[in-house]
Amino acid sequence: MPGKISVTWNLGMAAALLVAGIAVPFLTHSSYFLTIGISAMIFTVFAMSLNIVYGYAGLLSLAQVGFWGVGSYVAALVVTRLDGSIWEGMIAAAVVSAVGGVMIGAAALRLSNHAFVIVSLCFTLLMQMLAQEWIDLTNGPMGIPGLPSPSIGFGEAAFTFGTPTRFFYLTLAFAALSLAAIWIVVTSRIGRTFRMIKHDETLARSLGVRVTVWKLVAIALASVFAALSGALYVFYVTIVDPLIFDVYYTQVILVIVIIGGLGSFWPVVIGGLLITVLPEILRTPNELRMISYGVILMLAVLVMPTGIAGLVARARAQRTVPTRAAAEVSP
Repeated sequence: MPGKISVTWNLGMAAALLVAGIAVPFLTHSSYFLTIGISAMIFTVFAMSLNIVYGYAGLLSLAQVGFWGVGSYVAALVVTRLDGSIWEGMIAAAVVSAVGGVMIGAAALRLSNHAFVIVSLCFTLLMQMLAQEWIDLTNGPMGIPGLPSPSIGFGEAAFTFGTPTRFFYLTLAFAALSLAAIWIVVTSRIGRTFRMIKHDETLARSLGVRVTVWKLVAIALASVFAALSGALYVFYVTIVDPLIFDVYYTQVILVIVIIGGLGSFWPVVIGGLLITVLPEILRTPNELRMISYGVILMLAVLVMPTGIAGLVARARAQRTVPTRAAAEVSP
C-alpha cells in the first residue's frame, strides 16, 4: 500500500507541475514573466545535475559550472563554425562534457574525494581562462553573439522556437524529459548504488561494488545534464561569453540543492523553481542577489542542514508518532 501511495503521489506531483507549466503562457503573455519561467526550468535541471553527483553520490563537484560553460561553447561552435544544427550542437555538448567529466574524475579520484573538489574547481577556472584567452576559437571577452533560435524541420517548413512562448514550451519539454530521465536513474539500481556509496563507501566495496566506476557514472551523468542546460540557455539569450563560467551560477545551484535537501528529488525541483523565480519577481539587483544567495546558503547550512526534504520528513514523523501512540492505547 505505501508503495502505491508513493507512486500515485509522485505521478500526481509530476502531472501538477506539467499542467501548471502548460498553463503559464495562457495566463500571461508578458515576455518578462515567460523569460523568468524559462530560466527557472533551465536552472532546475542544472541544479539537479549537481544533485546527482553531490546529493546522491556524495561528491561535491565545483565543475558543474565548468561543464555548463563547456556545453554552451561546444554547442555554439558546432552551429557557428561547423554549420551544424542546434540539436547536433547539444548532442556534441553532452558527449564532450561526459568524456571530460570522466577524464577529470578518473584522474582526481585516484587520490581522494577532497582532491576531486579541488580539481573540479580548477577545471572551471581553467575553462573560464581559456574562454577569455583563446580568442581565435572563442572570440575572447566578446563571446559568440547572434546564436540562432532552435527549429524543427527544413527550409520554409521549419518551425522555429523564436518567440518567448514557443521557447517556453520547448524548455518545458526539455525540463520534463530531463527530470523524468533523472527520476528514472535515481530511483533505479543506479541511484541505490549511488546512495550506498555516499553513506558507506567501505561497505559498498566489501559488497563488491566498483566504487570508482560508479562515481564516474555519476560524474558523467551530471556533466551531461549541466552541458545540455547550458547549451539551451545560451541559445535563448543568443550569446555565449566567458561570463557563463561566473561563480554566480555555482552559488545558485548550491543554494537550490541545499535548500531543497541533498539527495531529494521533488524538494530540489520546487527549490529550483522558487530560488530562481523569487529574486526576479522582487527585482533584486544582481549585486545584492549574489550577496543574498551567499547569506541564504550559510543560513541553510546552519539552520536547515537537511533542507526542505528534512523538514517534510520531520513533519511526517511527528504526525506518525501520535497516531501510533493513540493506536497503542486504544482498546
